[in-house]
Amino acid sequence: MSCSRCNGCMIEDFLLDMEDSSGPMWLQAWRCMNCGNLSESVFERNRQTQAAKTTCPAHSVKTDVHFTNTEGMADLAA
Repeated sequence: MSCSRCNGCMIEDFLLDMEDSSGPMWLQAWRCMNCGNLSESVFERNRQTQAAKTTCPAHSVKTDVHFTNTEGMADLAA
């Protein structure tokens, strides 16, 4: 298996979850020997969810505010 970040060699690793006592305490993951990138099912799902939120068309709309004089900026700052 190769790393999605640097194409380095991934090794099997086990992570200890110190916070959550209700579920499994040990997680099986893959760690890159070059850059330390971790690959684990919950991590990947969260990364995909965050990427979907940042590429949403509603979030990509930008509103530009243009002032024709300095009075408008002073009113905005006050």
